[in-house]
Amino acid sequence: MSTSELPSGKLWLPLWIVLAVAGIAVWIVLLNGPEERRAWRSLLMNFLFFTSLAGGIVVWPALVASCNGRWHLKAERLATPGISFALPSLAALVLLWVGNRLWAPWQGIHYHQGLWLDPDFVLGRDLAALLLFWGMALYHRKKRQAGEGKSSGTLLVLIYCLVFSLLGFDLVMALDPYWHCNLAGGYFFMSGLYIAITCWALLASRHQEADPELLHDLGKLMVAFSLMTTYLMYSHLLPYWYENLPKEVRFIVPRLHGAHWQPVSALLLALVYFGPLVLLLPVRAKKSRRALGFISLLVLCGLWLERWWLVAPTFDQAPRLGLHELSLAAGFAGVLGIGMTWMRRIDRGRS
Repeated sequence: MSTSELPSGKLWLPLWIVLAVAGIAVWIVLLNGPEERRAWRSLLMNFLFFTSLAGGIVVWPALVASCNGRWHLKAERLATPGISFALPSLAALVLLWVGNRLWAPWQGIHYHQGLWLDPDFVLGRDLAALLLFWGMALYHRKKRQAGEGKSSGTLLVLIYCLVFSLLGFDLVMALDPYWHCNLAGGYFFMSGLYIAITCWALLASRHQEADPELLHDLGKLMVAFSLMTTYLMYSHLLPYWYENLPKEVRFIVPRLHGAHWQPVSALLLALVYFGPLVLLLPVRAKKSRRALGFISLLVLCGLWLERWWLVAPTFDQAPRLGLHELSLAAGFAGVLGIGMTWMRRIDRGRS
């Protein structure tokens, strides 16, 4: 998240360092407090958000190039430093594996899925899949630096879809072992691309070389992926509603019919699912650096809430959003910001 192209850019690195140190320190203190399980679950939801963001933003340039697009080349170097989050992402998953007895719902219970929901098997295969994805991302980066990368980019997109589908099935759907949904994986990786394109638009809005046409293209993709994500969520809801399928409605009931979670769901509907369609409908909003930056930041905050909303109602009857969740969000944002700033400086040194 470097913004070094702007005069204020040099101020961001100290801010990322402060956020990373303070956020993680506060989370460690809370981890040793009375709500230890809540602190572990905040690690899970922040892992899901920031890994989706970093993985998706690395994939986006490859996705555009695989469609023979070239409009993104001016902004490609803003996205590719997302690979700097590979190690923090893997470390967070290892930490979740180590502490799974304190947050995972599969401990000591034999569900009908059998070995598939054994905690070590779940987290072991997720770690192997994530290693494959980041390894492929690193290989593609080297290919791009050599002026190649079309076939590796296509393969990276395919691996992203498979790996992030698996993460969606394992770390969102399987939190409720009795909830079945064939679309959970597809929704997770597609909404990850939505998170990533929103972050890419935010970065471009602060980049002086990003012309209005580039901002316009990024804004249109934000609208397109908000609609695609909305469509996938609606595809969840529609058959559940008219079929009243008992194994599927378990996802809907607490989120749409629970009195405590209804306001959160309404906020997400307005901000994440239909917000970009309304706010970015005018061409001027998409081409304006300030408007696109503000709307992207707003939607990005909403998408962080969406990841929390996917996880938290499975464990809590009422929303509990506080220092446990926000401290680690600040810590992860700081780590991502430091990594992307460092990676972009390396890239500039090579060019």
